[in-house]
Amino acid sequence: MSQNDGRRAPTAPVVVGIALVVAVALALTLGLAAVDVSASADDGAPESVADAGESAATDVGESAAIDDHGSESDGLDGYAVVQGDRCVPIEPLGDGERTAEEFYDYRHPETDPSAYTYSSHGTTHLQEDDTSILFLHEGSDGLSLFIVHDRLDGDTEGGAATFQIDNLPETGEWVVEDDNYSDELDTRQHEEWEHGDDWSRITWVWSEERTDGGAFNGGLDDEFAVEVTPAFNDNADYRVYDGEVDDWQVLSGSEQDPERTSLEMDEPIELQSGACSAVTDLDVDETPEIGEEVTITAAVENAGDREETVTVPFAVDGDVVDETEVTLAAGENATVSTDVSFEEEGTVTVGVGDVAADVSASEPADDDRLPGFGAVATALAVVTLVLAGAAVRRRTRG
Repeated sequence: MSQNDGRRAPTAPVVVGIALVVAVALALTLGLAAVDVSASADDGAPESVADAGESAATDVGESAAIDDHGSESDGLDGYAVVQGDRCVPIEPLGDGERTAEEFYDYRHPETDPSAYTYSSHGTTHLQEDDTSILFLHEGSDGLSLFIVHDRLDGDTEGGAATFQIDNLPETGEWVVEDDNYSDELDTRQHEEWEHGDDWSRITWVWSEERTDGGAFNGGLDDEFAVEVTPAFNDNADYRVYDGEVDDWQVLSGSEQDPERTSLEMDEPIELQSGACSAVTDLDVDETPEIGEEVTITAAVENAGDREETVTVPFAVDGDVVDETEVTLAAGENATVSTDVSFEEEGTVTVGVGDVAADVSASEPADDDRLPGFGAVATALAVVTLVLAGAAVRRRTRG
């Protein structure tokens, strides 16, 4: 006992206890501060995606645990016509109830019903004077490519066109060849239909108030990129009548009131599966722990010249685990995201559309320390305890 103040000096256990409380409080304060800073830095879209452009972010569903997967993903679904640096998103016409032949409804004296018009009677609501139209049709026999020139009973003087068509699906065929009828029916016919394994070269010549064209069916329900090189009027392989085609259009959407987009008449096009919109950037934590929730964020841009609605798939090792639908105006950008967790250790490929990144999931690191104890906090706690112990020894000796 001290003789100076008459009070009892704190015992060693008391001093050590006080030091331990101080050390724990200090460590927890530093540790929790570090957690708060980390969480704040991760708020919002990742910088690489946030800078993609103006649009709204779309979240997808709840977190998905990744171990088994579903269907495969490759790019964004849709259809488009590409001409030069221009991309036109299109939607097939049709209600899925009629075949391509039924929808085209080609009539001549040998068909039933018959007619001497040698024209398409099923597409009259789509035909326009001196105009060639091209569109996709969704029928009971799947997807078909339609080409129709001019208008039946219209104010026209006929015309001529030659199309070189390449990269046609080898499993498909021309189910309508207007006017590839028998020589016995008309020895004066001027049509030429030449075919290879995956190409066709067709020259159409039609008279006033008549139409011409064809329908190709088969193989278009898979991926395709059909090239069409047109030659109209005097540029056709040959011509008979004086009429002129002055517009080439691709149709899209409603069968009764389709969107019409005029194309350059002297430039080739590519009719393709796949949208004009595409994923341009992807951000994901590439080293998560097993069971940790991970956000996948992607930037999507519509490079087409009109509005397009696309379904964006989120995939792991090529298999879709989530998806979202987004509508983008021409030139618009958007961010989409979803949350997943990985239940197995190893490296997988995370993809959104055609953009992918490798992600390596690992077991959580072993850590027996109290939550919030970092290296600095632990060191400070040890120093505090050492100093407390030294103080106790000095007081004991005194």
